[in-house]
Amino acid sequence: MKTFPTLIFCLIIGFAKAQLPSDSLITYITFENLKGYSKGYGTSVERPIATGAFTNLADRSLLKLRMAKLESSFRWPNGTAIDFTSRSSTAGKSGIVDRYTLTNPSTKEQLVLYVDPYHSDSLYYIPEGLVLVTKEMFAREIAPHLLKIETITKTADVFVDAKQLINEEMQYLNMKVGIASFVDRENLIKVFSDTQADNDLKNFLFNTYVLNKFYALGKNFSNAKGYAYGKMKDAFLNFQQKHSDINAGNIKINLN
Repeated sequence: MKTFPTLIFCLIIGFAKAQLPSDSLITYITFENLKGYSKGYGTSVERPIATGAFTNLADRSLLKLRMAKLESSFRWPNGTAIDFTSRSSTAGKSGIVDRYTLTNPSTKEQLVLYVDPYHSDSLYYIPEGLVLVTKEMFAREIAPHLLKIETITKTADVFVDAKQLINEEMQYLNMKVGIASFVDRENLIKVFSDTQADNDLKNFLFNTYVLNKFYALGKNFSNAKGYAYGKMKDAFLNFQQKHSDINAGNIKINLN
């Protein structure tokens, strides 16, 4: 008679696991080649974390992506996010480095982290006093944002009525995760190469694609690209129904 409760328990566990972010999303938000702990790494001015954020100052997307990886890779031991707003500069062995004063919100203890944005590392380590972000931690953090994306999708006139919410979520991704990882050129080229379509429409479709790619990876869907593309098409159909007076150029052909 224990078979049914056991089956329910297994289904619950399976559902919980399915709600964890995908491996790809965790890879996007963390430093590459990230190993375990290494004494003094990040906590000594002699061994700063070389993020590579400023290796090409003309590339703003690279800068934001590398800074997002710094903020997203690590957490306090209890899993809470780290506040990186307290920053100053100091002299390091290879030039000026950033000096972050991190305050643990639970213990109020402070940890100083040294970061070199002008150079890159081939290997990254976990600074002592911090832990590597886990899927469970990140799932809790992004849950409110995934709900907001669901709200956007359900809005009757997404193009107009969800504009503020879309901008807020795009700003969150831009600052905390980085947008570059969610852009698939092959799925967006026909939208952005259209010279006749309204620019606000093209930006709307781009944002829709990015947000839903993030949503799909956050929910660990098997085909995140296909899901995002489908949602972009749905958003365009909604747009056509509500705003047929706005020039859609050839998008109406390419996305139908």
